Formats: sequence, C-alpha cells, structure tokens
Amino acid sequence: MPPRGVQHDGGLLLGLDVGTTRIKAVVLDAAGGERAAAAVPTPFAVAAGGVEMDAADFEAALSSVVAAVGPDRERVAAVGVAGMAESGAPLAAGRPVAPVIAWYDGRGEETVAALESRFGPDLARRTGRRVRTVSSVAKLGWLLDHGLAPPKRWLGVPELALFLLTGVEATEHSLAARTGAYDVIERAWLPSVAAQLGLPVGIFPAVRRAGSVMGRISEAAARRFGLPAGVPATIAGHDHLAAGAALGTGDDDLLNSVGTAETVFRRTPTAPDVGVALALDLAVTIWPGGQAWGVLASAARSGLVLGGLAASLGRSPAELDGLAAAGDAAGGPGSAGARWGAALAGLAARTAAAGARVADLLGPHRRLVVFGGGSRSLPWLAAKAAVAGVPVVRSPVAEAAVRGAALAAGVAAGWWPSPGDGPVPVLEAPVPDAPVRGGGRPPGTMGGP
Repeated sequence: MPPRGVQHDGGLLLGLDVGTTRIKAVVLDAAGGERAAAAVPTPFAVAAGGVEMDAADFEAALSSVVAAVGPDRERVAAVGVAGMAESGAPLAAGRPVAPVIAWYDGRGEETVAALESRFGPDLARRTGRRVRTVSSVAKLGWLLDHGLAPPKRWLGVPELALFLLTGVEATEHSLAARTGAYDVIERAWLPSVAAQLGLPVGIFPAVRRAGSVMGRISEAAARRFGLPAGVPATIAGHDHLAAGAALGTGDDDLLNSVGTAETVFRRTPTAPDVGVALALDLAVTIWPGGQAWGVLASAARSGLVLGGLAASLGRSPAELDGLAAAGDAAGGPGSAGARWGAALAGLAARTAAAGARVADLLGPHRRLVVFGGGSRSLPWLAAKAAVAGVPVVRSPVAEAAVRGAALAAGVAAGWWPSPGDGPVPVLEAPVPDAPVRGGGRPPGTMGGP
C-alpha cells in the first residue's frame, strides 16, 4: 500500500522502458495495480554500416507506445524512463544530428584501440569494465571519425526520451557508468577520456539521482504525447538495474535478467574491488540512486540464441517448451524437443557459471531471482534450478524494468522515498527440486561464459 499521509488524488504513474527489441509502457495506480500496458518494436534497422535507428523514428515509436496505453495517460502524475545503456545520439542546436547506433553494433574498434593505447588497463579500473565497442565513447568516436562535427551533447537513449518529454538534458548514475567515460568509484566524469575524442567533458550531461525530478513534461510534449503538461519526469536507470527496484529483493539475492541478452547481477552497499572484478570477467557499475554499486556478469545473448534456434526448427518457443517438458521421447535425441532442452541446459550452465563468478567476488547469494521474458519458460527455470546451487524464484512481473521505471516516477511524484519503498510484488515460490547448496561455484561449471 502507498505510504500514509501522501495524497495521490487518483493520479497514475507512467513507466517507459526502451529495450533492444521493444519499447514498453505501463500505467500503475498508487497501490501498484496495472491499469494499462503496451509495447511497440524498437525501430532499429540494418544500415550500410551496421544496426541503427533514426532519432525521428525513435520519437515516433515512443509517441506510439504512450498513445497505446489509452486515456489513462491523461491522468499521469509522473513519468519514469528506464532503458538500454550505451546506445545514444549526439545533439547540436537542440536536436539529434546522427542515428542511434545499436549497443551490440561493432563499430568503434579504432576508438577502442586508441583509448587502450592512451590509458592502458587503468581506464578499465576507473570505468569498471574493459573498453569495448559496446561503450558510448566507441560509438561517439566512430561518428567523429566518419565526418560528424563535434556535437554539444551526447544523450543515451533513456536520456533522449527524457529530452523529448521535457527538453532537459540529464542522466543518472547507472547510465553514466556505461558510457566508458565515468569513474564508477569516484562517481565523476573523466575529462581525459573526452579529451581523447577531441571533446570537452561537458559533452556528457549532468548526473542526477534516479527518482529525482529531472524535468517536467513540456507543453510541446504534452501535445505530442497526450500527457499532462508540467508533471515531473525522471530517469530510473539502466534497465537491468531499474528492474531490481521492482522485485523486492535484497543485497544477498542474485538477479537474473533474461531478455535479448542475459545478465546476472547483484547490489552491494560498499564499493567492490574493481581489479578483482575485472579478473573475474565482471563489470562494476553504480546502482540507480548513486549510493550503492552493482556487479554484473554477462551470461549469453540468450534471446538471440533461442530465437534463431526456434526459427531453424520451425516452431514457436512456447511449442518447443512444451516438447522439452514432455521429453519429446518419440523424436529421439535429435528431435526438436531434445535440441531445445539441450539449448536450455547449456544456457542455464552459462548462467550458473556467471553467478558463480559474482559469488567469488561478493560471497554466497541466497537465491536466484529470475525475471524478464525468458522467465516464462518453465523448462528453462527447471534447467536453472538444476545447476544454480540455490533456490530459484521468479518474479510474477515479467516486464520488471518498465515497472521499476513507474516506481521511480512515484518517487518523483513524492509518493514514496525510493522505488523499493513502492508497492512491489511478492516473488513466486522456488522452482521445485531446486538444490540448496549455497551460492558458490556449481560443480562442473567453467570460470567464464
């Protein structure tokens, strides 16, 4: 229930999550009830150089998903935005001047090489992760190398959504930490990295606390999106971490986000040893709010793997889940169900190995909390339970990131002090027969993904 003494006046909260494949929206009431939900495809498309989306197409998709929640948007008291990290757009004269390059697009190798040559391993110890083409600085460097005039600002995709809604240029800690130009321990931009690109550090916006009022819906956005003008808007953070606030979990829980890319991560109230984390092939980030840290491990691009396998087998994932659960005995080892079950088991082993590395850094975790689209697969949950070494539980909210964004909106509206203080769902009971042996390294798993 909402805190006593807070007046909601029948208002609602709008959460937006800009994911790799879909842009999602949800409208919650003050008790956490879902009033409306919608999703539209994220308009990435294959281009000559790789995968990207036009900023105008992104704005149109954002407008479409807000419109799809229906008349409830007219009663929204606050808006929260979560989304993918790294991808973004440069701005000049108040408008985007280049397409948004997908985070998984490999462009930017020359920039990565130049950064590694200039800074060596010290940069990874400052930013919490090895320099990769995934980073925002690699994308920005590639654009500059290919004719882009120096822009005034770089905005990641959630920040671009905030800009379209409010006209304000701002970011928050967990997204800043993924740019490749932010010190995750000191919580400050790195001027030397921007200078390596030939830009001032002011290319990056001010870092604000997730849930704070970062701007208010502008008159132009009110007309464009059908939202009330003047209501507050905030950035909830990187989608994985914003989801954590919607799950009702603790610091001793290992969270497993299962979407296009599968990640395990954990919150820690004290700064971890970044050097040890890097040696374990982990990334260190800042938790939304800026008062804690997160440790992340990549498991696999599970959604892409299973989507490709389902297409090759000519069946839907739901059909293949049914075959795998039934054993598909009639088809033999090479049957569709057997191949699907083997893929689920292989992915579960990678998840367990990634979780074990996190445990090597932070100590044992008490359970694995699974959320996201892949959490709907019961055979996959069972495969995870067989190797996790701890109880495996599932969030009843599959789209946790967009709910986390709505809860952050509640903070901006003054309804509760933090997203975790908002109405969070009760986690489902552990998957049957999950072994309970502590959160260390499962037998038979390797030390890397």
